[in-house]
Parts: sequence; structure tokens; C-alpha cells
Amino acid sequence: MADSSNLPVRVVMIGYRGSGKTTFGRELARRLGYAFEDVDDAICDRFGGLSIAEIWRRHGEPAFRAMEVEVARELMRRERLVVGLGGGTLMQPGAREAVETAPATLRLYLKVDAAELCKRIHADPKSAAMRPALTTQGGGLDEIVQVLAQREPVYEAVADLAVDVADVSDPWAVVGRLEGIVRIRG
Repeated sequence: MADSSNLPVRVVMIGYRGSGKTTFGRELARRLGYAFEDVDDAICDRFGGLSIAEIWRRHGEPAFRAMEVEVARELMRRERLVVGLGGGTLMQPGAREAVETAPATLRLYLKVDAAELCKRIHADPKSAAMRPALTTQGGGLDEIVQVLAQREPVYEAVADLAVDVADVSDPWAVVGRLEGIVRIRG
């Protein structure tokens, strides 16, 4: 493990579903010698391992969102941590405040255009089964465009830096770039 004295206490990965927050975040955490936490996974664990879609069906979106705020607040108190936020986490005022005010935290927006997000989401067979559609449009490109238009201004406002990660032809290079940013900005 490299010297971490100049690294941020936390690195928060911000972005839409399919942007690579978990994939890149896990590897980044490994390279930094940090733990990794995925907000969506933590929420599912707290609901007894249910999928997000099942949590929404059984308990409703408000229960999911309330837990999302609680988890975000808890994670922003931990150190030596890379956090993959849920795509909608920052849309919850309590979670947004926790992320924005967490000291010694580097917030990276993993930016990907809607068409590429749609390709990635539809290439992931778990996504449709595990996650609910967010609008009546059913999860396709139109939904992504609509929801991204609402979320992207928030992502950009909260992030310290936006990093274009649309080209994942070499995922290790993407993680290397993110690691370089963390080490330089830390």
C-alpha cells in the first residue's frame, strides 16, 4: 500500500446507474488500501437482502429513500473509504447535505452520456431484475434522458470534479486515471 497521508479521507463516486461507480470504486479502493461501500448494497442488506425493486414493491420508495439518507450519513462519518452512491442518493436533501459537508472528501462525478448508459444498463441482466424503472417510460433511453436531465445538475453541483468515463475500452486505464486524480487532488 502506498503512503496515504496526503489522500482524502473519503472518495465519493457520483453518477447515474451504469456509470461505473461500483466497478471502478471497488478497484480504486483496493489500489488506495481503502474499504469500499456501495450505498444501494448497504440499503438492500438492511432490508434483509431484498433487491431495490423488491424493497420498492414491499415497503415503497419513501422507505428506501429514508434508508438511503441514513446510510449516506453513516458512510460520510467513516474514514479510508470509497463510496459508490446510488444514482438518486443526492436527490435526497439529507443525503446531499451529508455528502456535501463531509470533510476531507473528494467527490467525483463519473460522467457518461445517456446513450452509453442505456447500452450498459441493458447489457447488465441483473439491472432490470434488481432495480425498478424510475418513470412510466420503463427504463429505456427516454427514461435515462429524462432522469439524467434532473440529476446531472445536482451531480455537477456536488462533485469536486467531473470525469468522463464513457470510454471503457480499457477499464484499468479508467481506474488508473481516477487513482491519479485522487492522489493529485488529495
